[in-house]
Amino acid sequence: MDFQHANGGGQVRVAPAAAAADAVCGMVEIVEPHDRAFFKAAVLDVKPGGSYLVRYLGEDEVLWVPATRVRGLPPTRTQEEIMSFDPREGEKVEVSFSEEGEFESWWEGEVRKKRGGFFFVSFPDDGDNETNEVVELERLRPAYGSLPATFEKRIFPVPPKLEHDMLLTQDSLPKVAKLAELFALNLSPDGKQLVALGSPRSLDTVVALINMHYLRLPQLAKVAAMANTLQNQVADYNETLSKGVSVVFKVDTDKIGMLIGAKGANIKKAQAVKGVHRIDTRGDGTVVVVADRKEQAEEAREMLEIVSDTVTVEESEIGFIIGKRGQQIRELEQMSSCRITMDNDSPVVTVSGVRGCVAKAKALLAYTLETLREQRQKEKMISDLSGELRSLGLPYDPFQGNGYGMNFGGGGYRGGA
Repeated sequence: MDFQHANGGGQVRVAPAAAAADAVCGMVEIVEPHDRAFFKAAVLDVKPGGSYLVRYLGEDEVLWVPATRVRGLPPTRTQEEIMSFDPREGEKVEVSFSEEGEFESWWEGEVRKKRGGFFFVSFPDDGDNETNEVVELERLRPAYGSLPATFEKRIFPVPPKLEHDMLLTQDSLPKVAKLAELFALNLSPDGKQLVALGSPRSLDTVVALINMHYLRLPQLAKVAAMANTLQNQVADYNETLSKGVSVVFKVDTDKIGMLIGAKGANIKKAQAVKGVHRIDTRGDGTVVVVADRKEQAEEAREMLEIVSDTVTVEESEIGFIIGKRGQQIRELEQMSSCRITMDNDSPVVTVSGVRGCVAKAKALLAYTLETLREQRQKEKMISDLSGELRSLGLPYDPFQGNGYGMNFGGGGYRGGA
């Protein structure tokens, strides 16, 4: 909300987060003289002649009121002070009223009677009439009458290079005001001026605080910008969730990399499913799939779920699958984006990964084993034929100098060592 301050030299507004950061900073009570009712309001500006520009809590409009209708907030009372308050008959008190959805107000009245923790309070009305109310002790406080709220105003220009940073960090102004014991510290909408309201002593104190605040502003603004970015990301995420159907499942934390795939290949493939908006993975292994319809989210989930399958091999083939120093099994894992494990005591190969990658790994294993078996069959055939040639008196060793020096025998390599 914008408005003109007293000397017409610009606009002033309360920082939006001020009320949330410090509910007392800049707050007063405005009396309605006819009813002797007090309502909380924020002071936004002052005129040298003794008028205050205020905005009632919960209201959007601002208005000027004379200083005679403004009082400072009564002191905050402890629970013990509230319960020990014992007004006498004939004593003036203030009674709390608050309708549902409205802010609390206090109305001045007089105690007529008190009975068993309840008080009969009368309130002035038109003419000689009065209204009576029975109230509990918790709703009573002393009548504070007039608590003068006298402030001076001082304007502090914001250095041009810090104007944008000041706009980003204006929610820190209530802290500065509180440390200086100011009544309020407000920022102009364009971030060019700080307007301080307070006593002469507090206005002198805030000068040093504002200078220090200017030194810290660039770093504060950087942090604020980062926080805003994260808040926007969370808001976007929540908005996406509210528009679609989400499917949540978990995987072991040590298998998140398999789920994501090389350079995010598995995630990208699942995100390409029609109707899928986003897929998020979390550090605890939780995976969230958001899509237009449940079946679309389930399709993406199925593509990302970690599954395991087994392939049975011959004892003599285990060493070949592992390879020298584990090179072959590492190549199979890299090509398939799966984890391949073997038990040296059992001829069973276990493959773990997303469904599509497990199928790929099994195909690669099958190709490797078929190649090995075909090679062994050919070697056996060559060995048999060379034996026949030798029996005919024609010595011949096919494995010398003809590229067949590899040993595919049953010993091989085990355990990747």
